Amino acid sequence: MKSYLSLKIVSAVILTGVYLALFSSARAAQAKPAHTQTHTQTHTKTHTGTYQGSNGGSGTVNSTTTRGGGEATHNSTVTNQAGQTATHTADRTWDKASGTGTVNTSTTGFNGATASRQGTTVKNADGSVSGQGTITGPNGKTSTYAETTTRTATGTSSTGTITGPNGQVSTVNSSLNKTGPGSTTRDTTVTGPNGKSTEKEIATKVNPDGTGTRVVEVTKPDGTTETRTETFTITPAPKP
Repeated sequence: MKSYLSLKIVSAVILTGVYLALFSSARAAQAKPAHTQTHTQTHTKTHTGTYQGSNGGSGTVNSTTTRGGGEATHNSTVTNQAGQTATHTADRTWDKASGTGTVNTSTTGFNGATASRQGTTVKNADGSVSGQGTITGPNGKTSTYAETTTRTATGTSSTGTITGPNGQVSTVNSSLNKTGPGSTTRDTTVTGPNGKSTEKEIATKVNPDGTGTRVVEVTKPDGTTETRTETFTITPAPKP
């Protein structure tokens, strides 16, 4: 799972924490609507690994992703050193003929609090993909979001807004770049209505045999940082 640092959902930072948790793992799929509803062959990948955080936390990560038939499903479980589990599920569909899709995700933190997202996506005339929908926080309150993702020379770039239950607006900027064979970087910044920002940077390296590493660094509004290093194996290994 790409975003389990932010699975510790805190109501006071719902606009930041929920966005990072619910959107980080969905960004690439929205930018690359490559599956059609007439293609029935499915492909499943599993991801298993361990992580170590700068705050002393550690644990295991297990996830499964299945693609095919115009649909992608993702299920992840993180178990920390205390035996507590956090989960993330996502279901995305895409119809190439109409250029439209749907997204439904749910994230449950180690404390049992759950946030979810429901939305739609559409491909624009210029090739960009726009999404909009609702985010329901662990307190049951609903926010709305809107975003647009465009392709770049090295990956994708996204911009968006989140409007909270009280009408205040946060902005979101994200980029995904391929930096070399098997290597990518993802940078997401959420700026709240008070002007304070939270940034998450993810650097991933996948080797030809399916092994890899991922380093996640979160910079909080007060300037402090939290990092996590993960070692994982993907099965089957990526094609050359």
